[in-house]
Amino acid sequence: MNKSRKLVREVHGIMGLLVGIVLVIVALSGCVYTFQREIRSVVYPHLLYVEAPKDMVRLSVDRISEIAEGYHTTTKVREIVVSQQADRSVKVYMYGQHLLYINPYSGVLLGKTDTKMDPFLMAWSLHTQLGMGKLGGKIVAWSTLACVPLLITGIWLWWPSVRSTWRKVFYLPWKGSWKFLNFQWHKNGGFYASVFLLFICLSGLMMSFNWFEQGVYWLTGSEQTSRHIPKAIATAREDEVIQKSLDYTLKQFSEVEEVNIFFPGKSNNVFMFIAKYEDKLGRREILYFNPDDGQLLQGVYSKERSMGDKVKAMNYNIHSGQIGGLLGRVIAFGVTLFAVFLIISGAVVWYQRKFR
Repeated sequence: MNKSRKLVREVHGIMGLLVGIVLVIVALSGCVYTFQREIRSVVYPHLLYVEAPKDMVRLSVDRISEIAEGYHTTTKVREIVVSQQADRSVKVYMYGQHLLYINPYSGVLLGKTDTKMDPFLMAWSLHTQLGMGKLGGKIVAWSTLACVPLLITGIWLWWPSVRSTWRKVFYLPWKGSWKFLNFQWHKNGGFYASVFLLFICLSGLMMSFNWFEQGVYWLTGSEQTSRHIPKAIATAREDEVIQKSLDYTLKQFSEVEEVNIFFPGKSNNVFMFIAKYEDKLGRREILYFNPDDGQLLQGVYSKERSMGDKVKAMNYNIHSGQIGGLLGRVIAFGVTLFAVFLIISGAVVWYQRKFR
């Protein structure tokens, strides 16, 4: 083995050992979160689904807000999520850690959960921050960055030096000693997985580092759409202002599937509506409304966004495999799970070479 190949192998092995534990936690928690929507619909149907009456008349969002604060008197409403599907409940996030599910037709409380104890939100916290807050987020970010040279050096080590061995490097054996199988599946299987893992890692870097995000805008030759939260305008207080704003949003963007309504808080004093489309492009409309009269103050629209903005909007769907639909998520799940095997099998290979 030449010196350069030996050096790359050492770098590959040591780097894998340094970030291995973090990557295992991130990968497994990511697998748990991949199908959280489908699992929730099976486990919590009594919270998510309602029977729509014949008249299909919903309570106003303002009324639902009042009902939520009546059920949960210790804190105020932080966010309300309204689905356009007739058989879905309304989700109300309270300040603190509680999430209420309310029937949009009757106002009945379907249930209340503690978001701190939600298994999928816990998985998301592990996936993005190791459950350690900002420090954990930085560890995950730098470990994700380390994955890129880890994958590149793996492909370099996999690359055959002799043409006659090309057929062998694509073959995944099923027979032989466990040591042989472990090494071949790590080497050859790692090549197949690395193609997808590279996209997952790069999309993760866009979420983690501002410089990487700016690099995407530079590569696409576009500028990031500026978004400044407007200030509220003092006017005469009107009734049903949230519903008025929602009606305007749905009239302008009738194809949206879900609207997240963020209430005025410490960082802003206006209502922020995020209207989401159910597509693979991650399209959304962002609108700001005056809290006194429900008038539109500002809008950031998907049709006006630059190419860099569109890539950023698609980034989560790329990271989670949703860009490819159900098949894409299955592939993302399988590849991410296989990454755990790569870390463990790589550690075994390194141990065998060093101590056996």
